[in-house]
Amino acid sequence: MNRPGPSSPVRLMVGRWLGIYPSITALLLVLGPFLLGRFPTPLIALLLTAVLVPLTHYVMFPLVEHLTRGWVRFPALLGAAHHRVALLVWAVTYPLITAVLLLVLPVLAGHTPVPVITLVVTLIAVPLQSLLILPRLMPRALPWILGAQRSPA
Repeated sequence: MNRPGPSSPVRLMVGRWLGIYPSITALLLVLGPFLLGRFPTPLIALLLTAVLVPLTHYVMFPLVEHLTRGWVRFPALLGAAHHRVALLVWAVTYPLITAVLLLVLPVLAGHTPVPVITLVVTLIAVPLQSLLILPRLMPRALPWILGAQRSPA
């Protein structure tokens, strides 16, 4: 049975947000007390995105697809191609999240609950990533991504 193609960019953005917001909120609630205020923001963003991207790419996005009963369908890639997309997404996510955190944390940190901070950060970063950055980057990266699809994983 053939799998339908991926969802529209807006549905993908909603699906990404549904996977990312609870994941980053949980990560910050657990790890935040050990990281925030002790390490520079770029290092915190590096550590968090190193956990967040694989968690969302391999666990949360398939769960979102299942829970939305296919309303959100992420692109289907296998093996090394799937891993290359995750790496590319991380390469976009880390600098984007670092920039957004550098703008948002001075305003919100210390007097705003973590879920509100992650809400603000994800409402800025996910649309930028999903609607502006990835649609422009993915076509350029497609030969590299699909080269992995054709070769043994």
